[in-house]
Amino acid sequence: MANADIVFVSDDAGSNSMGRAYSLWLLANELGISSTVVAASGDSVWAPLSDTEFSESVRIGLSEAEANALHPETLVCVKPLPLSFELAERWSRDRKIPLVLDIDDPDIEAGLGYGSPLKKIGKAVLRPRKTAAFRRARAAAPELPIIVSNPHLAQTYGGTVIPHVRERFGQSRLPDSSAPVVAFVGTNRRHKGLGLLREAVARSQRHGYRLLITDVPPEDAKPWEEWVGRTSIATGLEIVKDADVVVVPSNDTVFSRGQLPAKLIDAMMAGRAVAASDLPTTRWALDGTGLLFPPRSIDGLVDSLEELADPSVRVRLGEAARARALSEFTIEGNVAKFASVLDSVRGVRP
Repeated sequence: MANADIVFVSDDAGSNSMGRAYSLWLLANELGISSTVVAASGDSVWAPLSDTEFSESVRIGLSEAEANALHPETLVCVKPLPLSFELAERWSRDRKIPLVLDIDDPDIEAGLGYGSPLKKIGKAVLRPRKTAAFRRARAAAPELPIIVSNPHLAQTYGGTVIPHVRERFGQSRLPDSSAPVVAFVGTNRRHKGLGLLREAVARSQRHGYRLLITDVPPEDAKPWEEWVGRTSIATGLEIVKDADVVVVPSNDTVFSRGQLPAKLIDAMMAGRAVAASDLPTTRWALDGTGLLFPPRSIDGLVDSLEELADPSVRVRLGEAARARALSEFTIEGNVAKFASVLDSVRGVRP
């Protein structure tokens, strides 16, 4: 097995943690650093990235001999989930390799049931090993070099803010249609507010809105909805480029307040008008270049769609969002920060 200067340690190759590993892998490539992604579990690489060059760098469930054949200068724990943190912590300790902790979501807070005393007790009782791993990660964080994906997480953990990055690409022409397309791209999870978006689009039909969703169709799919199933990152990006509006309707939860949605970055890079729930991460990412509405507010989202029915508004916001993305979320704009983190731990042995 080829040597690697960096090993990114992740939990499950089939989970969306691969999306964050992909961003950091892009930065390593830009620096000319060889890297391998080691997943503690999983059967195959996360579907959106399964047919990419990135997937060729992923190794799943390495044997001890295979792991020993790798001699990285640095370990980066991508998402401190129980499987990934335990593996990275043990590898760092036993082989004296510097460890960097990458925190892109409030996984620790969610894993410990922050914000809900009942969840906190339940997780500790029903999942004691996982709870113990999350507690060790939380305790270790102040002693380790930290990367975070957004300033909201930096308020808790400190560290260097390195957001999800994307390759720079040309802005495509906005669709010229009397039936503007609203896109919801990404995994459909409970906290992401798809139900709110569906209802708001239903109430905005006088503007001819169509809704395109990357998930399988439910029994109550509406005539103006197109459900395209789960897609690759490349296909998802093409959907964003072809849309008029991208909506990020996340609910206000402990998790979503600290999550930076990658689909938001894609929409901004593509120069699309964005409407998003007013949460710390979306507010920071957009920085005034999109429309914000109160989380879970149907009326707020309907008002945003009312404003975005005007093509001139969509063009103005899309151009501003793209300028913001080019200044904050490109590979070249973040590679120096990533290099600085690596320089700070190079040659340091735990």
